[in-house]
Order: sequence, then structure tokens, then C-alpha cells
Amino acid sequence: MEALSVKEIACAVGGRILCGDENTLITSVGTNSKNMEPDSLFVPIVGERVDAHDFIEDAFRSGAAACFTSREGTENKYKVYIKVTDTLKALQALGTYYRNRYTLPVVGITGSVGKTTTKEMIAAALSTKYNVLKTEGNMNSQVGLPLMMLRMEPRHEIAVIEMGMSEEGEMAKLADIAKPETAVMTNIGVSHIAQLKTRENIRKEKLNIINSFGKDSVLFINGDDDLLGELNTLDRNSDTLDLGDKTRDKYAETSVISFGISEFCNYRAEDIKTIDGETHFILQKNSGINTNGNEGTESEEIVLKVLGMHNVLNALSALAVAEHYDIPVRVAKKGLYEYRPIAMRGQIKEVNQIKLIDDSYNASPDSMKSGIQVLLELAGVKRRIAVLADVLELGELSAQCHYEVGLYISDQKIDEVLTVGSEAFHIAKAIQDKKAPVLTRSFMNNQEAIEYLLNHIKPGDGILVKGSRGMKTDEIVKAVCEA
Repeated sequence: MEALSVKEIACAVGGRILCGDENTLITSVGTNSKNMEPDSLFVPIVGERVDAHDFIEDAFRSGAAACFTSREGTENKYKVYIKVTDTLKALQALGTYYRNRYTLPVVGITGSVGKTTTKEMIAAALSTKYNVLKTEGNMNSQVGLPLMMLRMEPRHEIAVIEMGMSEEGEMAKLADIAKPETAVMTNIGVSHIAQLKTRENIRKEKLNIINSFGKDSVLFINGDDDLLGELNTLDRNSDTLDLGDKTRDKYAETSVISFGISEFCNYRAEDIKTIDGETHFILQKNSGINTNGNEGTESEEIVLKVLGMHNVLNALSALAVAEHYDIPVRVAKKGLYEYRPIAMRGQIKEVNQIKLIDDSYNASPDSMKSGIQVLLELAGVKRRIAVLADVLELGELSAQCHYEVGLYISDQKIDEVLTVGSEAFHIAKAIQDKKAPVLTRSFMNNQEAIEYLLNHIKPGDGILVKGSRGMKTDEIVKAVCEA
């Protein structure tokens, strides 16, 4: 972050300096009072259970030079306090102000599943030519995204920014802050369906990512997704597609590029194979679809060091975005070949002659199916075991969604499924109802599953571990790796 004075910050967010030196320079912004850098600004977020205003003094002791506050009469006259009405809105205003200082292009990434992996692959492809700023960790929310904007520096040439949402109106706020000029939509699943009720509503909300688009902007979509595929066929001016007024106007003038395995997709994967633990496919491009006006290469062999159809789709989106930014496929694919999964997001670990797929960071019904695909593609394993915990935030559709995962597994060559939690039990029930030749066992907590695994797994096993973040399935991964 380039240094900003307290006076400039206060002006940017419509705040008032209660005390302290207005010329104090701020070089970073944070929300964790225990982890503040020197010369930083502390933003106390008011949550449902915790009001971080209670930790302002801790933040100063940790190194902060200034803070926002929405409280009256609590300031320490020896420190810098900036009075604002709402600390979250002030953080977002500061992120917006700082982002507007830069003209570098921003690629926004959204979707129900696969945002992080897609972001990482796109960044890998773009890094073959540009200095890339990319979202760190889970900084894709109303708190995290403005903090990411504040990490822009003059050395950055392009940014790849993950944008998540869980409620109505959230994506529009994020788009206003990040102002992406291109965007990628990975899929429309059932994550957060408890709040938004239908997949169509989720699509409507996620499409607000284009609200900041200009005349040359491009939306890249997964053409294999049923609801996103409709964007290629529906009349732009039709009322059939439910959109907000601002989004509808933007969509009418936005170029749409599709990727997938469907025949109509602009960037299409064919002849997909797994060879020696790598994924090989042939990229086919429709003539004249290159967004920079060049026809480019019509076909190219692509090799990835990761498994799974979902990673093929992620790679296709990365190649499409890279070519839009003038990186030929023959160059971008080199960046993709160097891509490796980040922690707890599909990493394949080998321990005691067991192959373990650590996909414990988070889960949805669709990503569970993708994880099963990776498990099926593992080479050199004798038994394939899936350890699946509850997918949270599915509301009244939870039992049905878990049951459908079980039906999917029933048709696959999986040897054993262990479920953890009351909702994941429906996965096992579906397998049992189908009378599939899959051994099922259900546990109520991680410790029960760990005890069973440690007593039953053996060399030659392939194991997938996956569940919602709240289920803490990384405990299972840790136990197996340390056994």
C-alpha cells in the first residue's frame, strides 16, 4: 500500500479526526487487533457477537498508528482516532478510494464453486507476462475485498480478484469497490441457497459483478453450466433473464465468451485424458473468437499437473482470459503447467504409501462430486475411500442435496464412503437405498471418523477428505498424515 495521510483517509471516508496528528502516514490497514503492522490503521468491525471496538487499545499496542471508531468518548488523546458512522462502510469507502487511484485492469472471479482455484490458475497464466496482484486467502468478502484493494502498488500491472457473496445486494457492493473490467463466472450451484432460495436468484446476484463494466468489457462464462449457458442463447433485451436494471443495461453491451466441453463453447476441451498423474486435453477454439481481434491458434495440447474435470474448466477460463490480455495460448499454458493446488484445496499428499486428497477447506454438493472425480483419477491405488462431512448453509434443501451426492457416488467405482455429521448421513442413505456396492459408515464427529480410519486404512489406499469449513475436516487430514 502506498502511504496515505490520516487527513486524506478521513476525507476519503467522510470521517472526522477526533485526536492525533492529521499528517500521520498510514502504510497498511487491518482488522485483526493482534496482527497490526507498524504505521497501520485498525478498523474495528462490529460483528453479531463481537464488537472489535473493545480491542482498539490492543491494536495500538500491536503497532497500529490510527483507528476508525463509531463510538463517542472512548478516544485516547495520545493516539489517532477517526470518527465514522459505520466502520465497515468506512473501510469499503477507503478501499474504493484507493482502488480509484489505479488504472490497472481488474479481473473479477465469482461462482458457487471453484473461485479460488480459478483465480490461482488465471493468475498463473497472466504471470507469464504481467506482475499480478491476486486475492490472498479468503479475502473476497465485504471486509476482505476492500483490504485487497489496499494492497495495490505501482508495480502491479493487473489484478485477479475473487468476489464472493452470500446475500442479496452483496455483489453489487463488491463490484463498486473492485470495478472489474472483465469477469469470470465458474458456475451457479446451491451454495447460499438458504439465503437466496433459488439458483436463478443466485445467478441474478452474481451477475451484478458486471455493474462496473465499460464498453470493451468481457464476461467469461462456464458454458457447461445450465444457467450460465443460457446467457449465450437468450436475447440480451429479453425479460426472460431476471436482472436488476443496472445489470441489464450493462449486460446488453457486454461481450460474452464461453468455455467448456459443450459444442458451442468458444474455448472447448476435447480428448481429455489422465496420463501418469497429469491431465492432458486439446484446446479447440472457434474461429474469430479471440477478444483482441486475432484469430490465434485453432488448437493446442494443454497439460496440467492437477486432476479433475473442474480443473480442465478452470484452465480453459485461464487461457481465455490470458488471450484477452494478449498472451498467446502457447505461452499461457506454460504458466498453467506450473500451477499447484494451495493448502487444503485439492492437494494430493503421499504418506505411508497412502495417497490423500486434502480438499478440506470447504465444500458444496458440486465440489464434492468434483472431488470424487479426482479420487477416481488417482493412479496406483487399490481402494478408493471418500470421507465426506456436512455441507452447511443449504437450508431446507440440505437433505436433498446431500442425498443427490450419494446418488452420484452410487454410480462411481468408489469402495468406501465415510460420512461425518447429521446432514452428510443422507449421502450414505442414498448409497444404501440404491444398493450400490459401496461400503458406507456414518459418524457424528471427526474423532469417531479418525479412530475408524487409523484402524482400517492401509498402504495402497486413496482417500478424499472434504467438508464445509465449519466441519474442520482438516483435523482428519492432520491425523492421517501424522499417524
